[in-house]
Amino acid sequence: MRIYEPKNRIDVITPRGEGIIWLVTEFGTETDTIYTIIIDKTGEMWQYTHKDIIVKPNITFKRYGNEK
Repeated sequence: MRIYEPKNRIDVITPRGEGIIWLVTEFGTETDTIYTIIIDKTGEMWQYTHKDIIVKPNITFKRYGNEK
C-alpha cells in the first residue's frame, strides 16, 4: 500500500460537489486507487475511486476539458 499527497492542488468534481484531492491511496494491481477528497462547500472528506471523479480544467497544467 502507498499513500501519496499531491504537491499541486488538483480540483475535481465529485457526486457531492467540487473539491480537491488531498490523498491518493494505492493498494496494488487488484484494487482501485482511492482518492480522499475535501469537499469545498462543506469541508467534508469523502473517498472515491477514479470512476467517480472528474478533474476540472486547468489551463496552467494544460487540462482544457471539453472546451479545447
